[in-house]
Amino acid sequence: MNTRLATHLIDYNRHLGSELPDVQLADLDDAGVAEIRQLAAERGVLVFRDQHMTLDRQIEIGRRLGELHIHPAFADEHHPEALRIHADETTRVAAGEGWHTDVSCDDRPPALSMLRIEVTPSCGGDTAYSSMYAAYESLSQPIRDLIVGLSAVHAGDLPYRGVYKSSSTTEYPVNVHPMVRTHPDTGRRALYVNTGFTDRIKGVRRPESAALLGMLFDHIATGVDFQCRVRWEPNTVTIWDNRCVQHHASFDYFPETRSGWRVTTVGERPVLVP
Repeated sequence: MNTRLATHLIDYNRHLGSELPDVQLADLDDAGVAEIRQLAAERGVLVFRDQHMTLDRQIEIGRRLGELHIHPAFADEHHPEALRIHADETTRVAAGEGWHTDVSCDDRPPALSMLRIEVTPSCGGDTAYSSMYAAYESLSQPIRDLIVGLSAVHAGDLPYRGVYKSSSTTEYPVNVHPMVRTHPDTGRRALYVNTGFTDRIKGVRRPESAALLGMLFDHIATGVDFQCRVRWEPNTVTIWDNRCVQHHASFDYFPETRSGWRVTTVGERPVLVP
């Protein structure tokens, strides 16, 4: 496909979220794949409807987007590059509840996530997204000045042993990342802390860390001006950039079923460019 994909965008709002009608991911040439990566970096979230593909084909497309990530806790046994996203009448805690960016506990956290939903409930099951560019830029200057010099500890035990009650003997990753990171493809700064994985701010006392992180988490959760929602239909694929976006899966469809697959690319170690 040689057409400039940007001419087909339907933007959800000024800050993030764009739908690309009539684009088939399986038909993209190398230039189209490169443009998808850049558009995701700029718009945060890209939505594609009517994408009929097998899991093997999804993995193949994901591999064209970058090196594929293996989840440290829930990689599929038969397809380790894939993560099953499934909730039904037996589910008590659905994958993706709570604002987070995927696996930020890794040394090189994920870049792009590609989620394909096959089965949708009769209503509900939306995914909300939040722009971390806008979250950072909408903070007052004194707060931006404060957090730019700080780093935070991201721990896999928080969600995997905490929320999801994992009893595995696996040692989950723990890494320190800057609280504000520079996106390598846009040069923009993005807030990089999340309720899923961020344990504490390094170098400050626990009460100070809890107070500052709590304020930032509330800022992200209540920032409706820089959020959007994706309503899923069968065979919808959404690609988002974890380096500049957080997401929250709404589990408001119990006891119905919502099911699909996610593949994710490996990013770079987060850095802040002065």
